Amino acid sequence: MGVVTFLSAKGSPGVTTTALLAAALWPRPALLLEADPAGGDVAARVPAADGGLLDTSRGLLPLLTAARRGLDAAAVVEQSQPVAGGSRVVLGLTGPEQAAAAGRGWAALAAAVGDLDGSTTDGDVLSADVLVDAGRVGAAPVHLDLLRASDCVVLLVRADAAAVLHARDRLRHLGNALRRRDGLLPRTGVVVVGDPGRRPADAGSAVEVLRAVGPWVEDLGRLPHDPAGAGVFAGAPVSRPERTALVRAGRTLVGGLAAALPASSGTERGSAA
Repeated sequence: MGVVTFLSAKGSPGVTTTALLAAALWPRPALLLEADPAGGDVAARVPAADGGLLDTSRGLLPLLTAARRGLDAAAVVEQSQPVAGGSRVVLGLTGPEQAAAAGRGWAALAAAVGDLDGSTTDGDVLSADVLVDAGRVGAAPVHLDLLRASDCVVLLVRADAAAVLHARDRLRHLGNALRRRDGLLPRTGVVVVGDPGRRPADAGSAVEVLRAVGPWVEDLGRLPHDPAGAGVFAGAPVSRPERTALVRAGRTLVGGLAAALPASSGTERGSAA
């Protein structure tokens, strides 16, 4: 089982929508960890498996609060809950104050999600890939330990000049910040989100600029800016969501990410040049 983290830099799009999309399309059991330090909104966007409201008393806050006594994968599973579509979610924090107060709790959480295998509150055993919504990442992210523990880090970026420059600066920083003690990095790449009317060449130019940061930066694919498709993850009624441009492109992206995850947590990762 592996950990895939989605994040963005300033001026970049829909990390939560992309993480929800990935969880809905993931080909194996998946758990979405809402870990945006600025606060989460999944509870307001996605219904529980029975169509009701998610339990906001469960989630990341109890995990980080308990982290000083140690965490394991079973504790993460216990704080998760099933959502419509079949995946599970650990709901996020309410704001940056809680994220900052967690301190070393992020490191304990990173260790716990590295090999998720535990029992749900229903008594079922869950072994799942973890999809992390890490939100917009600044120069000194409080959840850096969680990012560093990922098998794959996916940076979302729009193909306009300002967003690409912000993303380039963030990748340069991450090239050092994500390096583990063994000198290796998570697999790291970019997904370009295209706006209507932009030429395909714009996405190619954006990727060329970002890959110039270093050979460890991969081109992981494309997603369209598709408000109609994204409406599925905002409670809007969408006819035949499987036919939307977002879902069609999402299947390709998710298939590539899932296939590239390591067979075990000990699989070697790439190093930065």
